[in-house]
Amino acid sequence: MIHEKPVSGEPEGDPPERENPEQVKPIQAKPKQGEPKQEEPGQGKPAQLNTDSLNTDRLNTHQSIYPAGCRDGMDQMELAEAYREIIRENVEYGILAERYGEQRMDETVELMLEVVLSKRPYIRIAGDDFPREVVRGRFLKINSSHLEYVFGCIDKNTTKVGNIKAYLLAALYNAPATMDSYYRAEVNHDLYGT
Repeated sequence: MIHEKPVSGEPEGDPPERENPEQVKPIQAKPKQGEPKQEEPGQGKPAQLNTDSLNTDRLNTHQSIYPAGCRDGMDQMELAEAYREIIRENVEYGILAERYGEQRMDETVELMLEVVLSKRPYIRIAGDDFPREVVRGRFLKINSSHLEYVFGCIDKNTTKVGNIKAYLLAALYNAPATMDSYYRAEVNHDLYGT
């Protein structure tokens, strides 16, 4: 069974078209400069802090004490763990770990997880930039057969790979689209080839 988180929020319908766009010369407003006031120092409390004129609006004490997104960080960890489990279940981690080893499976799952959790709007695969949601959707559809296909292709490769991460990303991304054709060509070669 393949698990995938549904994606919503995509704009529907055709994008608006422009006919004869007008060229407008933007006018920039001149910013108004503030005029500083000079006050005479008060003699009422010379050795103490004069709290009457202390501007507390500018103080931002929570910024360094409570880092932004602290709670969000915990939510991100929970999300990462949930996606990790979905990926492990989709690829039948236990079965493939026996065959290919836990280290190889862990590396592959973590690479897939990195792509699924990416916040970049586009992800580069084989030199092309694809929308994040397209790549995420395809990576969440990868199953054990796709991984066996990718591992088989990597094991047969005899050329030097300069960027193994980019190579694996491309192989994983293309596996669902190319696996059937690859096996069909192999069968045709074995049955009818010379």
